[in-house]
Amino acid sequence: MLGEFLATGFFVGRLGIAPGTLGTLIAVPLVYLFSFNFWTLLGGVVLTTLVGLVTSTKVINLTGEEDPEEVVIDEIAGYMACFIFVEPSLKTYVIAFVLFRIFDIFKPFPINLFEKLPGAYGVMLDDIVAGLITSAVMYLLFN
Repeated sequence: MLGEFLATGFFVGRLGIAPGTLGTLIAVPLVYLFSFNFWTLLGGVVLTTLVGLVTSTKVINLTGEEDPEEVVIDEIAGYMACFIFVEPSLKTYVIAFVLFRIFDIFKPFPINLFEKLPGAYGVMLDDIVAGLITSAVMYLLFN
């Protein structure tokens, strides 16, 4: 039950309305909590990713789906990764949100390669890569 609770972003992913977008919104306060410095943010991304690998595996096994829509911990970890190369601010929160959702929905190269990985790795790593690409784009825009 705890695994489902975490994998679904506190059950937000089960609301049935834009679960990926809602999952990304849940990540906003988490970015704020973890963004004291680079290391705490990186630790938050790593921790969320590791928890996501374990908990999304449970939901995959429970539902029998390759990438269950209700799993949103991947969006949470991915959005947190958007701030690896840039500092959070109102401007970067908004731009990261838009860019990350575009990359997550359309999955351009190389994001699409990570989506093809088996099980929880495919669920989690495509969003981490989308977040890192978003972070790199914002770094180029603002530095």
